[in-house]
Amino acid sequence: MGRYSTSYDAIKSAVDRIKLIDTHEHLPQESERIKGKPDPFAIFLIHYISSDLVSAGMPKDVLYRVRSTSLPLNERWRLLAPFWKKIQNTGYARSLNLAVKGLYNIDGINERNCKDLEAKIKSVNKPGLYKWVLKEKAGVELSILDNETVDVDRSLFAPVMRFDDFILLKERSDVEALERKCEMKIHSLSDLTKALTLHFEKLSKSIVGVKIALAYRRPIYFEKATTSDAERVFNKIYSQKVFRRIELPDGARVNIPEGISFEEAKPLQDFIVHTVLQLSGAYQLPVQIHTGLQEGNENVVASSNPVHLVNLFMEYKEVKFDVFHGGYPYTSELTALAKNFPNVYVDLCWLHIISPTVARRVLSELLDTVPSNKILGFGGDYRFVEGVYGHALLARENIARVLTEKVENDNFTQKEALLLAQRLLRDNANELYFPRGRR
Repeated sequence: MGRYSTSYDAIKSAVDRIKLIDTHEHLPQESERIKGKPDPFAIFLIHYISSDLVSAGMPKDVLYRVRSTSLPLNERWRLLAPFWKKIQNTGYARSLNLAVKGLYNIDGINERNCKDLEAKIKSVNKPGLYKWVLKEKAGVELSILDNETVDVDRSLFAPVMRFDDFILLKERSDVEALERKCEMKIHSLSDLTKALTLHFEKLSKSIVGVKIALAYRRPIYFEKATTSDAERVFNKIYSQKVFRRIELPDGARVNIPEGISFEEAKPLQDFIVHTVLQLSGAYQLPVQIHTGLQEGNENVVASSNPVHLVNLFMEYKEVKFDVFHGGYPYTSELTALAKNFPNVYVDLCWLHIISPTVARRVLSELLDTVPSNKILGFGGDYRFVEGVYGHALLARENIARVLTEKVENDNFTQKEALLLAQRLLRDNANELYFPRGRR
């Protein structure tokens, strides 16, 4: 397939015009972004590309210094440069380079243009930044936001919510924090589930989905724990006989009970995850689940194999599961799950920058295997807005190339390819997250 064939040009042109529904972002509030220093290294090295730098051998203390705005920019570039050139082959670097080129007309970050890039970031670091990047440049109509708040700009974002503070209880101070949050006393498992139910009901009016990202903390196999097992764990939190001394912000010193271990806490965690899923089904909210690669370094990727989730897919047939990141590196496993289970959707968020090549292969396999209404083609998954733009460029290119290949191999017509592009980048997410005009 010639990249610049007539089919490619026509499909790419159509793909570029689609207004995206972006399934996953971590962007801070715009006000938080614009009050910070417009420093390219502090902004761009907060995640993803920083992981590649560490993987390439950059010591973590050097990374912290490069991100520190207390040091001159040119001095930090000298620390960065030996590792920067080693990662320019990666999808993370390609996405960032596309972003700074398209937004700031900077052709690759280097010693000569660091100050120029800083000045250009400063010039746009003002109210309206997100609208300019997301809507005008990236063509994103709306982004699903995972950022611990429902107080978002509804013209740009729709929030999902995590319930980690209910799930990850390990010590009495965790319970006390929940009491303050929910404005009720929690002395038993029954109280805990009541607080969760009331909190969920309150949030359900403001969110479009639920997020589970526990693969960063533990395996995502959530067993069917009994009420008595969970209650025994909850009671153990209150029966610890070992204490530690801490100093409070006001200078007072107090003794607090030690927490329980992960293995001890697991039945309670599993019980609450199942409760969250039951509530999600009752309120008809889709559930996003992180699977596959975890951001950062030295993670246990086996903890996030989507195959661990089969028991949830089988039990909660009323819940629609938006399974993230194509499951990478367990992409074929997730493809098989989505083919088998009506309530399992495959989301390619993040995958286009993890590996553009893998993203194209996975999309091609999915189009051969899974009903097209269950494939979600783009989620930026960034903590800085420029990254969303770079990622969107890669995603549009990948999808256009895969669809062109399918057309030229006579898998379907060009008209069918354009309908698929609309589904992948907009319609499927719209139907999943905004049924019956919920937006």
